[in-house]
Amino acid sequence: MSAPAVTERALVLRIAASGESFHKIDILTAESGTFLCLKRLSKNPSQSAAADLFDTADIQLETSKQGTARFVKDYQLVHRRNGIGQSYRKLQHASDFCALIAQNGPHMGDPAALYHITERTLDAFAERALPAIVFLKAIYILLKDEGYPVREAWWPELPANLRESAKQLINPPTPDSAAPEQLEACAQISRNLCHWLRRETDLMLPNSLA
Repeated sequence: MSAPAVTERALVLRIAASGESFHKIDILTAESGTFLCLKRLSKNPSQSAAADLFDTADIQLETSKQGTARFVKDYQLVHRRNGIGQSYRKLQHASDFCALIAQNGPHMGDPAALYHITERTLDAFAERALPAIVFLKAIYILLKDEGYPVREAWWPELPANLRESAKQLINPPTPDSAAPEQLEACAQISRNLCHWLRRETDLMLPNSLA
């Protein structure tokens, strides 16, 4: 007999096909962290019942009799972040961030804190105009929250000519506009931070960032 179904509020991180009948969905919940579940494809799906990237949804989950797989029994959409999909750069940066969370979430600390950071980041991707800056801030905050010494170890390694830009990009709220030189500095700082992450932490970068 399968375990009783449970309902958790979740963020949808990744979706991939699994044969002709199911989607594989990586989700993050404040209670259980990140995990993979399977959702059967409906022949006549309603908009609210069909999962989409970056959704917040109340998902009812059943565990298989063998206890090795979790299946979506019911999917109730809470919030759909349509703004992300309307921009290629938003979609790219948000997908990269969610892939990082999906790959590393099982080994991270407090799932409630991880959920909060991810939810705020996805809201920022949807609402703000500069996804590159949202991404940089999110990676920095994530590393700091996970206890990695970004201030003590990464910051001294950052080239001196980028430090003032890093302060202006990371500390204040994300602006709605930026000069081209600020965006170029943001790209350089993000590459530097991801290189440090790969070299100095046990986190895995998704292939798109490696």
